[in-house]
Amino acid sequence: MEYQEEFDVVVVGFGAAGANAAIAAHDAGARVLLLEKLAAGGGNSALCAEAMTIPRDVEGAVEYYRNLSFGTVDEEMVRAFAEAMAGIPELLQRLDIPYEQTPRRYPFYREFTSGGFDQFGVHLNGARGFQLLEQRVKERDIEIRYNVSATSLIQRPGSREVMGLKVGCQDKHHEISIRANRAVILTCGGYEYDSQMLANHNFPGVTDYIFPWGTPGNTGDGVRMVTAAGAALWHMASIEWGRICACTPSREFGTVIGYYELARLMAEKNYLFVNSAGTRFMAEDTRLTHRKEDMEFLEFDQSTGRHINLPAFMIFDERTRVAATEKAIADNNERRKVLVGYADATGLYDWSVSYEKEIANGWIIRADSLAELANKLGIDESGLQATLVRYNEGCAHQLDPDFGRNANGMEPVHSPPYYGVELGLSLVNTQGGPKRNAASQVLDYRDQPIPRLYAAGELGSFFGFLYQGGSNYPEAWAFGQIAGQNAAAETPLTRAGSQCLV
Repeated sequence: MEYQEEFDVVVVGFGAAGANAAIAAHDAGARVLLLEKLAAGGGNSALCAEAMTIPRDVEGAVEYYRNLSFGTVDEEMVRAFAEAMAGIPELLQRLDIPYEQTPRRYPFYREFTSGGFDQFGVHLNGARGFQLLEQRVKERDIEIRYNVSATSLIQRPGSREVMGLKVGCQDKHHEISIRANRAVILTCGGYEYDSQMLANHNFPGVTDYIFPWGTPGNTGDGVRMVTAAGAALWHMASIEWGRICACTPSREFGTVIGYYELARLMAEKNYLFVNSAGTRFMAEDTRLTHRKEDMEFLEFDQSTGRHINLPAFMIFDERTRVAATEKAIADNNERRKVLVGYADATGLYDWSVSYEKEIANGWIIRADSLAELANKLGIDESGLQATLVRYNEGCAHQLDPDFGRNANGMEPVHSPPYYGVELGLSLVNTQGGPKRNAASQVLDYRDQPIPRLYAAGELGSFFGFLYQGGSNYPEAWAFGQIAGQNAAAETPLTRAGSQCLV
């Protein structure tokens, strides 16, 4: 096999996991190459809220994470995860990353530990967390290459020992082979932008209603590479939902659009969700983020072979639009200071404060009467009329007899013009990927490490079922470090045995 270049450790993916892996490997004496398929680093780490949920008590955390896993993670990995997460403050201090300790920011499952789960929040302050990590990488003169995609791993026949990888350079339109004398570390994220993987592992038939929230770089590259290399996969059905979004522009841009703007309308309380029959199908204030219960949006009728609540629509009135607009103006549109998610952080689309631009675009439909609105949206008119009458009666009696929506969050919809927007579901991330052990080694189907292959971050995350909010971000930091340290400790390849299997 002819290699064009060689390094000790090659890291694929420049987010928090990749940055930490590169730093740890470099600090252990390895010559490191860091590859990123996009024009800039960050991944989902640069788009998140930078919150970390950290356990104070390791033994309590072991019990807690064990119960979250529902048997999908072995005991050694549970303990390693608890210890690594508890060590985050020390890691931040070692890297000279400023942070602040905050009150708990996320709900958690108190009943999952006998003595309660003692945790606290860590939030990075000052500059964004990834920017600080990026500085630490560049201070070490670690070589970074952008617009470079890893395409396959190079392995020794028989042992499947990883010897390097092939990469495609987007600007040069050719592929080269890079030798990794110690190890390859894959930190290239999940597969939420690969509709075929989403359909195969999670959502057959409805991927055109589900839109990724994070980086478009997460197209399942790592999953394809490790599968070809003989790795076992785990947690492929574990995904993390976000809130609703606007379906039409999300389809147009290929990512979540309208995430905060629909929430701004919902804060005004006079709205409802309906399906194409014009009927409500859920309590609209139900929390969707990180949800594990069956989603009402995805209810399937086997007798008809269709998802009965798709398409789904949010119905509201002029009073809702005006109130949401006035509040945004009074607050100086504060939410725009919270740049999380790909569309917001990159300025991909600037949603109008008054919603008028989106109405003109046809993303939100306006009508002078319910009948006209139903006709424009393709909703059954009589069904919508009857649903709205019943909903408004519930508001008058401060009661939702059908779905139990909080009566304090219900106000009547009766002030024309009326509006309707087709709804999409946002997907924060996927957790699935190669199965790994406490050393961040990638495992095969016999639970044996594939020699010299490591992974960290959302590519094969710890979380196989229930997810503790604020945990993927610190997981990337902790296990990026573990992967980098162990990769650098590998014995260098000998020059003999240059044959390889691609």
